[in-house]
Amino acid sequence: MLQDIYLAAKTLWRHWPGFEEPGLVLDTIDQLYPENKPRPVCVRQRREDYGWQMKFLLPPGVSCEKFLEQQNLFVDATRRYVEMDRLDSGYILLDIYDEVLHAVYPYNFQPESFLDMALPVPIGWSVKGLYVFDLVAAPHMLIAGESGKGKSNFLHGLIRALLPRTCVVVLDLKRLEFSYLRNHILLARTEDEGLTILRRVEMEMERRFDILEAAGVEKIQRYRGKMPYIVFVVDEFAEIQTQTSLNIIDRLVRLARAVGISVVVATQHPSCEVIKGKIKSQFDARLCFRVADGVNSRMVLGEQCSMAAYLPADIPGRAIFRFGDTRLVQTMLYDIQAAKAQLPEVKRIELATGEPVAERKPARPALAGIPGGLRRPRRGADKKPARPV
Repeated sequence: MLQDIYLAAKTLWRHWPGFEEPGLVLDTIDQLYPENKPRPVCVRQRREDYGWQMKFLLPPGVSCEKFLEQQNLFVDATRRYVEMDRLDSGYILLDIYDEVLHAVYPYNFQPESFLDMALPVPIGWSVKGLYVFDLVAAPHMLIAGESGKGKSNFLHGLIRALLPRTCVVVLDLKRLEFSYLRNHILLARTEDEGLTILRRVEMEMERRFDILEAAGVEKIQRYRGKMPYIVFVVDEFAEIQTQTSLNIIDRLVRLARAVGISVVVATQHPSCEVIKGKIKSQFDARLCFRVADGVNSRMVLGEQCSMAAYLPADIPGRAIFRFGDTRLVQTMLYDIQAAKAQLPEVKRIELATGEPVAERKPARPALAGIPGGLRRPRRGADKKPARPV
């Protein structure tokens, strides 16, 4: 009887009018963690402007990663959007949002309002407002999602935001999606054209390495000369069949960070066959629209997040963005017809051409056909090279 009275009192206290969402979170924890074992302890819950914030202490024996993986369960229990962030010293912040995202937000972005960012990109509207991040901080971005869920629409808005500040290069193997931009960007529509432009970008990367090396700086942000950023966009990564093109893209995402070259890749098929694990790890910023299942969601967003599989199918543009933390966003609807009227005022930034320009030390003169002036060792002698002539 005392146990029943205790449970009734606890339920009444947790679900007091106005406190329903935190009570549902605590009820979920009761189901996940038995009382006779270590369990998360709520040390604070308070009302905020956006909803509720709860702070949990994880005692020894409770895995932080496992607790973060329960995010979907808290979303289902509260019928609200829930964010979870890890703090130092074993604490977890859990935010429950009252606001509901609208299905449509018209594209309305002014890059000049973000002068503190080198390449501001409007990701979309979150429950806290418009979220904008600096692509240079990533600097590479992976975009995934089923057909018709908002990938190409987002790419249109991304390119429009970047045009005034950077040289944009697009590989569009579908040929029609970005044709209206052909006078404003470097556009490749076939594998051969794409390989040609990729080689130009790779040559430009090598040229910039030489320039920064000669200037004695380690990254473009510390270079005092004029060197515009370059953003290379691939609209369907799975359509690239040439191994040479794949190798160049892999090299760009590994090496081009310091010289101001970013790679943005979009795909409908975020599988390990399409995007290898080695190259995927280089994309710090990831945007995932609705995908077929939790496996595909975790392929893009990490092993702890399958939320992209449960996004509403009837709301194009709804996505999960991960860069440091993870948040739900509604990307802005980009009206291409209205945007065409604004394009003539955008000045195209060209991709520089030419061979590496830094001065290099001349090679030692050859001796008897041996590069570097080294004597050929006698047969049977020690393999150590003789001193240079």
